[in-house]
Amino acid sequence: MMSPKITLLPLGAADLRLLEWLKEPLKERLGCEFGISSPLSLPKSAFSPQRSQYNSRIILNWLRSDQFSPPLLAVAQVDLYSPGLNFVFGEAELRGDVAIISLARLNPGFYHLSPDELLLKERALKEATHELGHLFGLRHCPNAGCVMHFSNTLADTDQKNSLFCDQCGRRLKALLQKL
Repeated sequence: MMSPKITLLPLGAADLRLLEWLKEPLKERLGCEFGISSPLSLPKSAFSPQRSQYNSRIILNWLRSDQFSPPLLAVAQVDLYSPGLNFVFGEAELRGDVAIISLARLNPGFYHLSPDELLLKERALKEATHELGHLFGLRHCPNAGCVMHFSNTLADTDQKNSLFCDQCGRRLKALLQKL
């Protein structure tokens, strides 16, 4: 059994230092190697002027159609939305090839609060782990402390752990053994 190498793809002005930092804790949680690719510009077609946000589904479709080697986690600094939702912290398809997270609403500065790099790193780790869990086949978990719990608000993200609960951890291990 060989775990896949996952590419972290900075989109736009994503913080490369944060992506570099994410590699080790993500490896600990998922047992996979991580690499960082060169930054890319966001696709203009994903921007909605009416909302001043980027459509995460358009970005995911663009990533799927390009020359990238999955699995891939794109990290953007811009505010994302998905059809039917006001915003998303990230998005991935269950057992898909690509996922995306946005650092925008995870950053205290978005809410005109003082910068807090440690808090931003913790939130980014939770959302990255969550979306990668979906890529490997994990669904949302009812346990509010599990990283796979759905975050409808930033308070939900702050409440949950950056680790998988025992049940999700066992499921992930079984799913990874099938790869």
